[in-house]
Amino acid sequence: MHHSLIQLSNIVAICLLISSVGRSEPLPPIREWIEQFTADLETLDHRYRVPLDVVAKDIRQGVLQSWIRKLQDRDFESLDRVDKIDYLLLRTEIEYRSKKLQLDWSRDSEAQQSFLPYATQLIQFCKAREDVEPIDAQQSANVLDQVAAQVEQLSTRLSQLEKQADSKEKIQKQLQGLRASELASALESRMNEAHRFYTGFDPLYSWWAAKPYERLEAALKNHRRLLREKVVEVPESDNDTIIGLPIGAHGLQLELEHEWIAHSPEELVALAEREMQWCEAELGKATAALGFEDDWRAATEFVKSKHVAPGDQPQLIRDLAWEAIRFLQAHDLVTIPELAANGWRMNMMSPERQRVSPYFLGGDTIIVSFPTDGMTHEEKLMSMRSNNEHFARATVHHELIPGHHLQHYMTPRYRPYRQLFATPFWIEGWALYWEMLLWDLNFAHGPEDRVGMLFWRKHRCARIIFSLSYHLGTMSPEECIQYLVDKVGHERSAATAEVRRSIMGGYSPLYQAAYMLGGLQLRAMHKELVQSGLRTNREYHDAVLHENSIPIEVLRLYLVDQPLRPDQKPSWRFAELSE
Repeated sequence: MHHSLIQLSNIVAICLLISSVGRSEPLPPIREWIEQFTADLETLDHRYRVPLDVVAKDIRQGVLQSWIRKLQDRDFESLDRVDKIDYLLLRTEIEYRSKKLQLDWSRDSEAQQSFLPYATQLIQFCKAREDVEPIDAQQSANVLDQVAAQVEQLSTRLSQLEKQADSKEKIQKQLQGLRASELASALESRMNEAHRFYTGFDPLYSWWAAKPYERLEAALKNHRRLLREKVVEVPESDNDTIIGLPIGAHGLQLELEHEWIAHSPEELVALAEREMQWCEAELGKATAALGFEDDWRAATEFVKSKHVAPGDQPQLIRDLAWEAIRFLQAHDLVTIPELAANGWRMNMMSPERQRVSPYFLGGDTIIVSFPTDGMTHEEKLMSMRSNNEHFARATVHHELIPGHHLQHYMTPRYRPYRQLFATPFWIEGWALYWEMLLWDLNFAHGPEDRVGMLFWRKHRCARIIFSLSYHLGTMSPEECIQYLVDKVGHERSAATAEVRRSIMGGYSPLYQAAYMLGGLQLRAMHKELVQSGLRTNREYHDAVLHENSIPIEVLRLYLVDQPLRPDQKPSWRFAELSE
């Protein structure tokens, strides 16, 4: 009996094998492609690190194009709805990276041609190390010494450069010089790696190249210093002057397409100005309620004076966090798992970090900004005024629950493979959306709270206006600072820190605009789904959290059950719906 069972199982196995011949393997869900593409990007970043390397650029572009072809060959109509959304997300990301690679290469090539003509030989030296190619030690020393001489000649000419009168051409050269100095710094890092790779391990290299490399290293440092001093006119030692690289109208359009925003930069600035007018009208009401007639500045100054004593800020933030959680639960607005409600921690922000982030930050940990005993008297006063009770009450929930902490809790648990598509329009837009919804639900206790909430809402309007205007080249950093002081009521130190953070903090060009724009997108979708009666508040908010961080229009395509096409592009005019 046992023998016959074995024979039968063998026959079944043979039949299954025969039936599978000629049958292709089913294609994996798009989720697996997203994971594979993410891994490809990590490998490219790990392997190809030499700046201005045309071979590496072509390899990256080749990988991106191969993924585009792979998607084009996929039968879109055979996919389920989640796969179709993932397809659109992946296609958008690949197309964006391909276009941005070319745009960045064009900008970097111009900077190289203008200020780094010696880069080609150094790139080859670094690539030889990256590719582990055998080198001729004496020839390498010759190259290093020749490049050092060339860099020294360039530096001599730069040192004799006279300061030019302000003009569009000068600004363009300054920006090229800034980018050249960044590329030179990156090239130096790769050079140092190559030098350490050979030194001591290749005796001939150590004997031949030690002095030429020492000469080149000094020449490169001096050249980078002169680029900053003579071309950019902001020395590397200057920690106060704000300078960055605006991306221009073409760059902004690319970023907006990537974020699935159908509006132009000019339309978004106009939208922010409309929202600012609403804020000013509401601030006028709160100002009058406080007895300051139409003097909103006086009302804001009064509210700023209402801060806790030194040492009491952590307890204030803790109490405000739990107040918001209880409010959300009482109104059945969103699911708050017990572990999420209790899963956050608190730290204090260092004085150094407060130069860039004058207000508290949040996520899985809330980082409290308040004066330290080492600050100057003026710095202490400004920090306490900036972090007063009513400004804090307006945004603790932004940082914790239902804001960033709840997002941090949800994203590893729901569609975590979408991390590649993380966008500030979902991350910051969600937290800002709650500021607006809580205003509608009368979360404010009185006019002081309303002044605090409106301060931040005006601040988000201003972020759209000054950040987009900066990248369009219509506002300078100083004009951005003054706008925040005059229009929003910031302390000057806080306004300066805000602009420095926006321009020099490593944020994407649309990051600061994404707070209110993302909030308005979610608000428009709330109008479609909740105010229309299709979903409850809890159902809507839970659904947003469960799709992870993706562009809001794509999220809407899924939640509103819109028809989907493989070539779908941004088309949602959310600004009209958010009115």
